Amino acid sequence: MITFNRACEVITKTVIESKKNELINTENCIGRILSKNYLSNINLPRINLSSMDGAAILFNEKKKILKISGESKAGDKLASEIKKGECQLIYTGAPVKGENKKIIPKENFEIKNGYIYIKTYPKTDLIRKKGSDLKKKNIYLHKKELITLRAIGLGKSMKLKKLSVKRKPKIFVICTGDEILNHNGKSALVTSTNNIFIKNLVEIFGGEVVKIIFSRDTKEDFIQKFNSEKNFNILITSGGISRGKYDIVKNSLKEKGLKIYFDRVAIKPGKPTTFGKFSKNKYFLGLPGNPISCYMSMINFFPIFINSFYGTKHSRFTSKEFVSKKFIEKNKNLTLFNRVTVDEKFFKVFDNQDSSMLHLLKKANGILIRKPYDKEIHPNEKKKIILFNNFYQI
Repeated sequence: MITFNRACEVITKTVIESKKNELINTENCIGRILSKNYLSNINLPRINLSSMDGAAILFNEKKKILKISGESKAGDKLASEIKKGECQLIYTGAPVKGENKKIIPKENFEIKNGYIYIKTYPKTDLIRKKGSDLKKKNIYLHKKELITLRAIGLGKSMKLKKLSVKRKPKIFVICTGDEILNHNGKSALVTSTNNIFIKNLVEIFGGEVVKIIFSRDTKEDFIQKFNSEKNFNILITSGGISRGKYDIVKNSLKEKGLKIYFDRVAIKPGKPTTFGKFSKNKYFLGLPGNPISCYMSMINFFPIFINSFYGTKHSRFTSKEFVSKKFIEKNKNLTLFNRVTVDEKFFKVFDNQDSSMLHLLKKANGILIRKPYDKEIHPNEKKKIILFNNFYQI
């Protein structure tokens, strides 16, 4: 049995970064990983623009009564020149010609009979300068960047129709257990949730599920199901990896060339979690069958695989310090992933951490990670909590 930190290191060192890329429409890139740098081919704004409604005047104008000679509005490609003693009414986003102008906000003047009467001058020119947002030939989207909705908006502004991104790893999922399968016309004893957890977490963290299939607790059925899909980067299983009579997954896969790197981790929940490799680009992650153990091991280990596959170090979780509501005893030899509830200031660890309690997993909104032999936690002591609130990249 190895420590949690060592298990993470093994995955990081074993998984080889993928070099496969694909070109997709910019608006479809949310959550993807860029495979190259992108520089801007344009200046933005392309010309000087007014930052507000008002009047454009010469920068060194001293008069406070100016004749209105025209106007400039957003959408105009060009603005006309302004003479001394004159002004142009201007609107937000309208072009401003040259570098010797400034804008008087509309609340700083009055209009009477074709003239403006200026009450006060602004301290700045109130002009959005050419290239103040994007400068031509500068890099704004970076290789291995995780693309957010904000980055997509920037890419569209740079007039990038398509982006080169890392190709997603293909995930093959097999859920095992006689109890989750119909038998002789009778409904399954247990409703499977692990397939739902795995599918959605794969997609949230940046993978692509190519197949989800269910297997009975027999070597023959499992191998038949395994043989049904060849095109995958990682096989994820749930159940069948402990050391009981019907835990047939590891021995079955060894016959298919699996080399196991670890099959017990000093964590709770998730101790039977297993990791291995079939070949250069094919890996294995075996998750426990208990739903909470499956869920927790998936969020603990799959992101490490994804980062190694992409060659990145992104975290999709946020953490924040909260104050303990009660005394918590000194930890023993395992890394614990305690489900907790948090409010604005405090956190509370559930008394029942059993790995089958789905209603408590639903109620939890964070995790307290306790290292082996962690000292006791006293009431009002601050601890970092990993929060379940930052999966989506907005």
